[in-house]
Amino acid sequence: HGAKRRICSSEGCTNEVQKGGVCLRHGAKRRICSSEGCTNIAQQGGVCIRHGAEVSRKKCSAEGCTNNAQQGGVCIRHGAKRRICSSEG
Repeated sequence: HGAKRRICSSEGCTNEVQKGGVCLRHGAKRRICSSEGCTNIAQQGGVCIRHGAEVSRKKCSAEGCTNNAQQGGVCIRHGAKRRICSSEG
């Protein structure tokens, strides 16, 4: 893809930047769900999935199929390959 992974600006840290040039460990704040008493991470519109945020996933491109796409725009039933563990045992 060519996208460069930005690294945390804190000295000696190799974590990926989240917000403001730093990782979560070094001060990047996570948005918390605005619903009262909920401590989940907000996804969309200031709320978590449980409280109404809809995270859209691509659907399988096969006609009439409503499964989520896994690889190459299709679900496992329509040709997405399953990853098999390469470790023996």
